Amino acid sequence: MSAAPESADRSRRIRSHAVKTVAITAAVLVIVWANVVAAENVEVLDFVRRFGYPGLFAAAAISGFNLLVPIPVIGFFPLLMEAGLRPVPAVLVIGAGMTIGDMVGYLLGRAGRKLVDKPHWMARMERVQDRHRLAPYILLFVYAAVVPLPNELIVIPMALIGCRWAGVLGAAFAGNLIFNALAAAGFQGVFGLF
Repeated sequence: MSAAPESADRSRRIRSHAVKTVAITAAVLVIVWANVVAAENVEVLDFVRRFGYPGLFAAAAISGFNLLVPIPVIGFFPLLMEAGLRPVPAVLVIGAGMTIGDMVGYLLGRAGRKLVDKPHWMARMERVQDRHRLAPYILLFVYAAVVPLPNELIVIPMALIGCRWAGVLGAAFAGNLIFNALAAAGFQGVFGLF
């Protein structure tokens, strides 16, 4: 009788993996389409120019809360350059926008702090923070700079354990700048081949 629940659980995991694979494939195809096909479309380029850096900031803030929009704006870097935006301001604007998205996650974590019973892992993290005050901020900086996963995976727990807003903001922004600069160089190099 235990075979049926195991089979249902396995089926659920397979569907979950299939959905994730389709979503990642769709995101990659959108990025490739935008940078190869749309970059040659006058209407698309005019649209990007019309919204410029303010539109880029808004898009980065939305995608910065990666749990909602998993397509990173930096993936469209070649399109942005083709539309006439400059590399350094674009990376700065994207980094700032992503950091705003991260701060939404921080605020959700702070709000949830009063609602969540303190689990064992949270108490352990608070003890680590008490002993090594800068450790969570260094972890966030390194994570944001090199890991292509949502920063909220670190930011929300940091908010839950009471890390300071200014420290989270600074670490996230610095990490986001490095991540976006590296990604921009990579995307520009890859799409420069086409």
